[in-house]
Amino acid sequence: MAGSQREINFEVVIVGAGISGIIAAHRYLQAHPECHLTVLEKEHCVGGVFERLYDEFWTQWTVGIAEYSDMPMERPPEEDCRNDCFKAKYTTEYLERYVDQMSPGGRSLRDRVQFGIHVQSIEKAGVKWLLLCTDSSNGPITFSGWRLMLANGENSLPNLPDLPGRELFEGVILHSEQFGASTVISDQTVKNVAVIGAGKSSADMIYECLKAQKTVSWIIRKTGAGAGFFAPIDLKTPYRNGVEAAQTRIMSSLQPSLLNQDSWWTWFLHNTNIGVWLVTKIFSILDTEIRKCADYKGRKSTKGFEKLEYDTDVFWHNGTGGAVHHDDFWALVAENVSVFRGDVKMLNMSELYLKDGTHFPCNAVLCGTGWKPGVEVFHKDLLIELGLPHRKEDDYEMAAKWEKLLTEADEKITKKFPLLANPPEHQHTYLQTTPYRLYNSIAPLNDDSILFMNHITAGNKFFAAEAQAMWAVAYFDNHITLPSTEDREKEIAAWIAWCRRRYLSNGERGNFAAFDSVFYVDKLLKDMGAKAHLKGWWRDTFEPFKPGDLGNVWKEYLDLFNK
Repeated sequence: MAGSQREINFEVVIVGAGISGIIAAHRYLQAHPECHLTVLEKEHCVGGVFERLYDEFWTQWTVGIAEYSDMPMERPPEEDCRNDCFKAKYTTEYLERYVDQMSPGGRSLRDRVQFGIHVQSIEKAGVKWLLLCTDSSNGPITFSGWRLMLANGENSLPNLPDLPGRELFEGVILHSEQFGASTVISDQTVKNVAVIGAGKSSADMIYECLKAQKTVSWIIRKTGAGAGFFAPIDLKTPYRNGVEAAQTRIMSSLQPSLLNQDSWWTWFLHNTNIGVWLVTKIFSILDTEIRKCADYKGRKSTKGFEKLEYDTDVFWHNGTGGAVHHDDFWALVAENVSVFRGDVKMLNMSELYLKDGTHFPCNAVLCGTGWKPGVEVFHKDLLIELGLPHRKEDDYEMAAKWEKLLTEADEKITKKFPLLANPPEHQHTYLQTTPYRLYNSIAPLNDDSILFMNHITAGNKFFAAEAQAMWAVAYFDNHITLPSTEDREKEIAAWIAWCRRRYLSNGERGNFAAFDSVFYVDKLLKDMGAKAHLKGWWRDTFEPFKPGDLGNVWKEYLDLFNK
């Protein structure tokens, strides 16, 4: 099939010009300026999720943290900042400036990106990767490369719910991906909006609709993990803000994380009764503050506001979560939004029906229903070979092998972290697919020519993306000493078992580390043999781990291997 259309050859192909793809291209070209490299982007601008803008789309990271190490982001105007978080449009502007100002090998990063290229499928032909694509301007085209980085991440393939009757519905049905470019807010004929989903994207769309005087119904399905938690961004910490606090190793050490370094402090916190009590108490205080801010049961509401209270304490992060950026958010929702815990039965021309018989007028259905792994471009045989999520029934022999590894790993995890041995009762969401089985959530066990960038949920996307980009260069350059395949399998199994214990439903896919990005980055840098980010135990423990520290590591790497 590839031979019937034009083929363009590259040494390295990167899919996705979002936060991960941009920095992956830059770091690789800095190490290899003469490399024939391209970035394929399905949209017509850079930014990934950050090109899907709408007015009340705010970041959940803060000034000084949300940037690459080699280009600080200017602080946005104060009217567009709240507790150092800021409107997402400034991240978009930052990324646009970055690709124009950075010119590794004498060409700007923008010149390396090919826009309007939609990857339809990816296959392996000998030692070469073939990407069968559609060019929005010129039709079918194939790109080939010796090395491939899939940087489409977690937010590229919308997860849309089954909505029987959608062909009869006279209104619009949109995923949050499409919301910013839609006319839902300005269209005066759209008066009744139903929002499906429990998380941040749903909350953002609801707030925007309320400000536009729409009648809003919020639907959270019974078969999911329940309502999400929404944390106020002005919670008090010893640091400038909560995001900066989360970038310290002292705060990260409170997590029963598999990535924690073994030390007396880790042992005390997670293996003694006093330590476990202390960890539980700290998270209980945080959980109480979040519930107090929302005041689920105390607000006057006749529309089911109390149904928004999340079921499992924030420590477990069983469902979705996010930040509350608007002081009037909860009051507006309590007064104006009808909340339903139920599953959609069907749509007709202008109404939405739930399975319990409830129905109401509807002109637009907005789906804040999350994303699917962006790996559907691979045939099932490659999904299995590369350790990517695939249907469990596709390979029973491999499933048995991994089940044994996971059982052994789970026993060790519960001994190492007694708190994780007895999770609370919760609504658990199981997947029909296997988890990711990638080393460091990046590299397959059986193919060293492909890496998966940003296929992990880490709290600070910029930070993890840059660390992954540096690790990728060192990996492709054979400057990382890998454990044996058997040891990597055990390490991956331990990671999956820990994910499931630590994050319950979210951990099912084996790529969730929302509270663990600091130690995840530490692990990547340790693999590289890096030391330039270390500043002594006191500063390493208590100072925020910032982008500039990654810059020091990158300089150290280039000085060592690119003389």
